[in-house]
Amino acid sequence: MYLSLSSPQAVRFLALVAEGRGLKPSARIAGIGKETGYRFLRERYLQLRRSGSDPAAALTVVGVTSSRVASWEARLNLDGRHHLRVELSVEDRFWSAFNAGASVEAAAAGAGLGRATGYRLLRRRFDELREGSSAASVAGTLRLSGKRADLLERERRSRLRRDQIAAAAALRKALAASARVAELSLTTTRRGRKARDVEDEYWQLMRQGMSNTDACRLLGMSRRSGTLIRQRAGYRIPPASPIEPASSGRYLALRERLEIADLHRLGLSIRQISVRLGRHPSTISRELRRHRTGSGDYLPHLADDDARRQRARPKPHRLVADVALRRLVQRKLNRFWSPEEISGWLRKTYPADPAMRVCHETIYRAPLLREGAGLHKRYTGKLRTGRRVRRTRWNNPIGRGSRIRNMASITERPAEAADKQTAGHWEGDLIVGVGSVSAMATLRERTTHYGIVVNLPNDHTARSVNSAITEAFAAIPKHLKRSLTWDQGVEMAAHEQLTATTGVPVFFADRSSPWQRGANENFNGLLRQYFPKGTNLALHSSSHVTAVMNDLNNRPRKRLDYDTPTERFNAEKRRITAIQLP
Repeated sequence: MYLSLSSPQAVRFLALVAEGRGLKPSARIAGIGKETGYRFLRERYLQLRRSGSDPAAALTVVGVTSSRVASWEARLNLDGRHHLRVELSVEDRFWSAFNAGASVEAAAAGAGLGRATGYRLLRRRFDELREGSSAASVAGTLRLSGKRADLLERERRSRLRRDQIAAAAALRKALAASARVAELSLTTTRRGRKARDVEDEYWQLMRQGMSNTDACRLLGMSRRSGTLIRQRAGYRIPPASPIEPASSGRYLALRERLEIADLHRLGLSIRQISVRLGRHPSTISRELRRHRTGSGDYLPHLADDDARRQRARPKPHRLVADVALRRLVQRKLNRFWSPEEISGWLRKTYPADPAMRVCHETIYRAPLLREGAGLHKRYTGKLRTGRRVRRTRWNNPIGRGSRIRNMASITERPAEAADKQTAGHWEGDLIVGVGSVSAMATLRERTTHYGIVVNLPNDHTARSVNSAITEAFAAIPKHLKRSLTWDQGVEMAAHEQLTATTGVPVFFADRSSPWQRGANENFNGLLRQYFPKGTNLALHSSSHVTAVMNDLNNRPRKRLDYDTPTERFNAEKRRITAIQLP
């Protein structure tokens, strides 16, 4: 079967030659003969020359130099017509007569052609015109009868269908042979093994510091041979031995990279390649994106070498290598910022400086996993859990709770409080000191995450809590006091009196359901970094509690796009004030 330049065999052969393989090995892997390979090279060379490339550029793209280039140049001005085809001058006489109004038989006889040859020329012209016009338009141009036009159209569709079936069969055959192509690419002949041994000795001498000239002289080969070896390796000295002799399954092996290159040349999509190799599409996409050459080609051997070198590359920890970044992270940890808050704040504060970026997991791992990672173990105390090892979360046992009269359930709360789009809906709770004597009342607004802390040094009775909340709400605009959600603690037993005083309706979460007041629970966790459990909260002055509250409200929040709660809360106050003005 005649193989065209677009056949899978030609695509494979030309790609292998362009990668630097010899003619015979490339032909052997592609499953073709040597002369067929020469024909592919010639056709590709002439294709490039006719498209406007000069001889040197065409040879560079083809990737081979041959003594046959002179004979290829001689074919440049030939039209490539078969020797049995009608001469162009005779064909021109036929079409001149036909266009003048003669029938096919008369035009053929006038040009000295047979009747069958005339109709063959007519069929070819019909196919050429049908590429950009309808069948009816072409039939009118060629003065065809309806019966003749239908016959030519059926023959054309039949040929196209046969070509499509043949192309699909060739592609299936090529895909089935993809694994064999990769296997052949990994094997070498005796001569190839000898060349590989010489190449290994060459690189060993280069690693010892020898120049290309000296290494080639010792090995008894020309400097040009050494230059070609360096060129195939991308002018980089490869490692002395593979980092990983075989693939562990997690990383792509050389055999898989050879199949990726082969299937990619054949035009398969990334998802089709991933299905054939049993890999995730993202793996194939990253492989093709990361390991392309400057010209956009994917070279599997070079890609495998790059991947091994990158895996072996020693990378210092981010917080060890950058002293300024480490000191900045330490300052924020000393202020009890979480790693995620630090990471988000850095991205927002230094948007144009990639050096001032660090992943929150990097900050977590620095003091928790190993020594010498940039942060001392003492910084584990600055994290919210305060642990030296990371643990999964656990659920607290469910308690019985207390019953409060005339309480409104959280299910009765306005729907606008759930989506956090409207400011003014608060959540509240108590954090209690040692002996359950001293306490602090905490309030947090659901939309802006703005928090209020009021110290209760003596007790946390319903009267004291009501007084503290009333005082806190006194300075807040009316439109930012829409509702208050509390748990079923006895400190909220006088909730009806609180509503009458402040105008804020109180709703109660279900028992043992802290996630229904998630914003407030999060705020309490932040406060515990400053006021740990088991300590006497009465020892802290009101000014100190206010300073801690301001510190928390001026920390960036991920949910707020790393704005601070104070900024968002003040913006809501200004917006509401503007709406109230006439």
